[in-house]
Amino acid sequence: MSMTKKYKLLLGLMATVIATAIFSCNKDFDRKLIDKDGTDTTQVRYGSRKILYLVVDGARGQSVAAANIPNITALLPHSVYSWVSLNEPEATQNASNWTSMLTGVKKAKHLVNDDNLTNNNLQNYPVIFKRIKESRPQTKIVAHTSSAVFKSLTTGADISTLVSSDDLVKAAVINDLNTDTASVILGHFTDVDKAGAQYGYDNSFPNYKTAIEKFDTGVGEIMAALKKRPNYVNEDWLVIIASSDGGAFTLPPNTDDLTIFSKPANNAFIIYYSAAYNKRILVKPFTGNRYLGKTVKMTGTQIRAEVASEDATVYNIDDTTKMTIELKVKKNKEQISYPSILGKRNEWSSGHPSVGWVIYLEDRYWYFEWRGTKDGDYRQCRGGDIVQGRWENLSVKLEQRGNQRFIRTYTNGNFNNELEITGSGSLANSNALKLGYLNGQGHGEPDYYVTDIRFFKLAVPDGVIQQYSCETSIDQSHPSYNFLVGYWPATDGNGDKMIDLSSQARDFKLQGPYVWENFNDLICPPSTSSLALLVPQTTDIPAQMVNWLKIANNQQWALDGRVWLDQ
Repeated sequence: MSMTKKYKLLLGLMATVIATAIFSCNKDFDRKLIDKDGTDTTQVRYGSRKILYLVVDGARGQSVAAANIPNITALLPHSVYSWVSLNEPEATQNASNWTSMLTGVKKAKHLVNDDNLTNNNLQNYPVIFKRIKESRPQTKIVAHTSSAVFKSLTTGADISTLVSSDDLVKAAVINDLNTDTASVILGHFTDVDKAGAQYGYDNSFPNYKTAIEKFDTGVGEIMAALKKRPNYVNEDWLVIIASSDGGAFTLPPNTDDLTIFSKPANNAFIIYYSAAYNKRILVKPFTGNRYLGKTVKMTGTQIRAEVASEDATVYNIDDTTKMTIELKVKKNKEQISYPSILGKRNEWSSGHPSVGWVIYLEDRYWYFEWRGTKDGDYRQCRGGDIVQGRWENLSVKLEQRGNQRFIRTYTNGNFNNELEITGSGSLANSNALKLGYLNGQGHGEPDYYVTDIRFFKLAVPDGVIQQYSCETSIDQSHPSYNFLVGYWPATDGNGDKMIDLSSQARDFKLQGPYVWENFNDLICPPSTSSLALLVPQTTDIPAQMVNWLKIANNQQWALDGRVWLDQ
């Protein structure tokens, strides 16, 4: 399957999941869970539904999955679960994550940013306990924690205790299970996070792994108490075990895919257990196409490449030219000041002298800049932001509409901006086509990789630009292939040239102390928001709770979460 087809398949999958998410949020509550979940593997349950909710801070999903966790593992055959669940990336404080897990809305709504809970919006987006009480006033809710801040978030609970340790939280939860009165029991555990903060959030740190395994032992004791309840056989329990977040840890380079799934602080885990559930595991989704080869890092003033001036006339842009330039860039710094990437002009300097054009980086974004023979001044059209360490596809197009001509920029196939160029005149000159450092003064030096460079003497249609933006090569199947006057994969891997594979055969000649370097990266990863729809999020949990309790979701609650079923 071609990478284009894979990408189309991914987009189709995302559309399906988004539609499913919307359906789940708006419809599942109306119809509630299918009544098949009233059937256990050994007996029929007719009792009222109840919830046991265990929150554990700092338990990175991947570390929990790899630890010795026999008690949690025993739940999985009857669980909907994921080791790659996500908290909200922008919610960096514990209080923010806890609030999302208790209200079912994200930080943009609840506005909890710190432990002081200042300027919050909990009046409009309260803890889910209030919603439960509104529908079922007789529901007894209890909560136990060793965090004063967490306790302040459990408003609406009938009993909310502040104790001094995880062991006492466990004891309080077990006591509630033994007394047979509460219908919603919440226990909040902090020791795993304390171990991670002190030693590191990975199983390679023995103290952290031990803390995870101690928590698992506690889960075993709690589940034993649950199943010993005198009326357990007639009850329907949903057991939720979830981490509020992961923690800081530097992943090995070959495991970092530069998506949200490679941010250990956001790597939570969520388990929804019911004796009537079938097993359903949500794994890491497809995160992008693989791009590999061997190329040259453009860095400093010496490492660069040129197509000699006598061969570069085909890349002139006069007052009638239609063209599209595309290339892929991976920058090595977040912010760079004005280094050129590709250009055809005498120099690239302050004051923007000389007729011609250049593609360059500025701050977190990029520009196409030109100076023509008529306008007497330079002009620049801004592209989009590009992420450090990730391959990004940059496209610039010159198209004509009626008597007007426009420069248009695109990042990863998505349109950014346009600017009229009609009055600029010709940009043609007798200079070389220059890749990397372009001689001049007043700008920064390159520190990036650039590959897959394409020059079309055609205004490639927007749809084609978008469709092929994640492809890492081009052949005759591309609709605009016959208009190529330059195609440099720049992944040759050896020699002193970047070979032009177009019919023009005008190679870039490398200069300076260049070195061919191997690369093996993902390209065009989906957005964080799109990826997050494919796995459970901590914000989903309150929606799952009210759904389990067969409480109809009121759209005015504006919950951000979705419900995950076991099929």
